[in-house]
Amino acid sequence: IALGGSAYAVTQITSGEIKNDTIKSADLRDRKAVKGVDVKRNALGGKEIAEQSLDASRFARVVGAEPIGCDPESAFLECAAVTLRLNRAARVLAIATGGQRSVGTASSARCEVRIDGGPQNLAAFPGEVGSSDTGVGATNGFARTVVTQEPISPGQHKVALACRQETGDVRIENPTIAAIAIAAK
Repeated sequence: IALGGSAYAVTQITSGEIKNDTIKSADLRDRKAVKGVDVKRNALGGKEIAEQSLDASRFARVVGAEPIGCDPESAFLECAAVTLRLNRAARVLAIATGGQRSVGTASSARCEVRIDGGPQNLAAFPGEVGSSDTGVGATNGFARTVVTQEPISPGQHKVALACRQETGDVRIENPTIAAIAIAAK
């Protein structure tokens, strides 16, 4: 019996030797060899992405704070504040809540969401005009949601709920502030 022929050993296959769209992840050594730069933009959908593997903090910065209480005077006092770090310019969604409580007599307050010390639209004016809610559990709740009109520059920014006493002696109970970076537009 006579055998003939030649042998060809493949030690490395280059991308020039592969027809486009023929290699599947099962064909790869560790099934993790494809990197983001290897995939066309917007070519992957929900079926191809294990959502639990995504780290949302890389693209959606979220921060929040909830101190015990706040006793503002005639000047604005920060009742709750957080620092939001933006990797790129983004609009900011801020949500602030609290409960106003009068001490002794009817009282009122003015509360604002502030970004880097500057007030945003939609101040809240919790309080009573005629009679007093002086019990610890008797609060006038309020909430404010603000979205910045323009993107804010990259970097570190302070987002705060600031309140001041307008009339009487007021407390802001359970003030909260939360902020999230959202798309620039």
